Amino acid sequence: MRSVPFLAPGLAVDSSQMKADSGKTKIATTTTRAIVALAALLLVGLIVFRPQKEPDPVTAWREGITAQVGALARKDWSAATAAEGTESLGAPARITIHHSGAGIFSAIDRGAVTSAIKAIQDTHIGANGWGDIGYHYIVDPFGCLWEGRHLDRIGAHAGSLELNRGNIGILLLGNFDLQEPPPAQLERLGDLLAVLQGIFTIADSEIYTHNRIRIMEGLTPTACPGQHIIEWLESRRKKR
Repeated sequence: MRSVPFLAPGLAVDSSQMKADSGKTKIATTTTRAIVALAALLLVGLIVFRPQKEPDPVTAWREGITAQVGALARKDWSAATAAEGTESLGAPARITIHHSGAGIFSAIDRGAVTSAIKAIQDTHIGANGWGDIGYHYIVDPFGCLWEGRHLDRIGAHAGSLELNRGNIGILLLGNFDLQEPPPAQLERLGDLLAVLQGIFTIADSEIYTHNRIRIMEGLTPTACPGQHIIEWLESRRKKR
């Protein structure tokens, strides 16, 4: 006699019902996956096609020049925010070189350099009442270049408003009547001058020491930027 599988009362299996339930589960799972995928696509679309804010052309120009000369940004020395309303530099047509003066500058690390730059800005803003640090670039003894006042803004370094128009101010940290500039600092200065001259078509005759440009304009002479830099700049002119 053939044995018959035992089924408890009320638990008879309907194979057609099982297949139907299985089909419904598959449809539900497929639908859920499709909804999730569609939501993901919509989210990506919102991110990719969100209208982008147009960059400010002046900021873009300024950042482009900073990248070309290879300067470290203002944030790297914790610069205070520049005051609003400073006059435009105008078309750059000359460059004036300065030194920080005072005693011998003997920074031993990057922290000492950034502290010195910040102290100069604090003096220019707090004591002098200027809107920012006066120079556009600072070159330290290690050969690092730092962004100072924004290049599109007129500086406060040459001696008068008229002298500052179109005039890029470069500060070398050190007193170059008392100490010789390190080779790395001079090399970085030379590279910076070459790049700026190339970008703005500035002739060698339009690169000044602070003392020379003041004398030309009938202002009181100054020792800035020190005899060592004066001699270096003269030597550079003869070689070019």
